[in-house]
Amino acid sequence: MGARCPGRPLWRTGLGLLALLASASAAAQEAIDELAAKATDQTASLMSFQLNDWYTARLHGADGSANQIVLRAAIPFTLLRMNHIFRVTQGYATSSPSGRTGLVDTGIFDLVTFNQPWGRWGIGIAGTAPSGANGLSTEKWTAGPALGFVNSSAKIYNWGLFAQTFFSFAGSGSAPDVRLVNLQPIFGYQLGEGRSISLGNSALVYDFDKSDWSSLMLSANYGQVVSFWGHKWRPNVEAGYDFNNDLGNQRWVFRAGITLLLPK
Repeated sequence: MGARCPGRPLWRTGLGLLALLASASAAAQEAIDELAAKATDQTASLMSFQLNDWYTARLHGADGSANQIVLRAAIPFTLLRMNHIFRVTQGYATSSPSGRTGLVDTGIFDLVTFNQPWGRWGIGIAGTAPSGANGLSTEKWTAGPALGFVNSSAKIYNWGLFAQTFFSFAGSGSAPDVRLVNLQPIFGYQLGEGRSISLGNSALVYDFDKSDWSSLMLSANYGQVVSFWGHKWRPNVEAGYDFNNDLGNQRWVFRAGITLLLPK
């Protein structure tokens, strides 16, 4: 009877452990990349809290600069068996071309989302509250329908469109009415290891009263999902340019921020 090789079982066990570790590592990496994709998706059911600094370095046809500290929270919830994503954005102007500082108007939306084999779509309501300081507010309450979709059938990238409308219905009688639609193109490309590039805060804003575009802001955002303090975070940087050169419009905008991601 031949002697049994004592090293062979250990060798096989070692290969099995390596395979398990590789599988676990791949699964963990896939989860990180999936989280990075959700972080660039306006319709994703992902709780998050952001702290941002938005700096307008140059204006079209005018001198001066501006800066805002921006807080944003996205909170998913379920009501009547429907999935919602509620988001609130509050900015504070630390500098402006007029020299005024203080709160700016609060932005909100509530979107009911529906998952599909190809991705997700949602419908809801958007609006603003005139919480801004004097000279930094529209002085109008606004609301309007919101609609969006994101195609995520390819894991490496997602694309879509998010539309919000704002029509004033109350507020100061002496302030101009607001009738706007804000189209936000969505595109995110996953670079691996939690890294992604996206269109960030790109916004194409049409003013119905002027029958013209008031802003054509396109941005490029880079961020990476990282782990510390027992949570997932996405620090990111962004540069944007407004192709509408109306006098006083933002020209170059640079943004930096960090987002706390709280997946279910």
